[in-house]
Amino acid sequence: MACATAAVCAIAAGLIWWLWVAPVVQSVAAAEPHRLGEPIAVQLSAGERAGVWASGIAANLGTVECRASGPGGGDLTLRSGPSLDWDDTLWWMTPKPGFAQVLQFTAERAGVHTVSCRDALDTYDAEVLVAGDAFGSGGLGLGAGGASRFPIGSVLAFGAVVFPGVAVLIPIVIALRRASSRRRERAARRRSSWGGLRTRC
Repeated sequence: MACATAAVCAIAAGLIWWLWVAPVVQSVAAAEPHRLGEPIAVQLSAGERAGVWASGIAANLGTVECRASGPGGGDLTLRSGPSLDWDDTLWWMTPKPGFAQVLQFTAERAGVHTVSCRDALDTYDAEVLVAGDAFGSGGLGLGAGGASRFPIGSVLAFGAVVFPGVAVLIPIVIALRRASSRRRERAARRRSSWGGLRTRC
């Protein structure tokens, strides 16, 4: 069962890094930062989620306010992230140091979307870019009957760092236990052998 658990963790880790971590990293790396007040235009498909990433004093203070509009000019709903997100576990994978996702929005129609941000205090500066979304949508039900629901972004952020560790740690523990068991068996055989010699003498 331990080996099966390690295999499941390894597969889950591979899928998370391939389907989630790598695309977000590539998207952030390709995005161009803009200063507060500069509109950012991005081409999105219908239903595509985008993340607003920010860096700077205003971002650290949490005073960055943004507005996103679709191709028709209508405002889109901006959402904040879960309590445990990419910046808690995978900040070291962000290709642009200092940037962290602060908001998320979903394109209702395909076309060019515009994002503009400002400092709520109108005092501090920051840089903003629009890239892949790391927050995700929906939740995963765990526990009895799925009563406890966790945001998908939190589950992915947790699994991206925990699953690889578990997949590596379990085989190491198994190997150490087997080595210890073999040493005890050899020691027992030696004691039995010496006991037999003393009896014959």
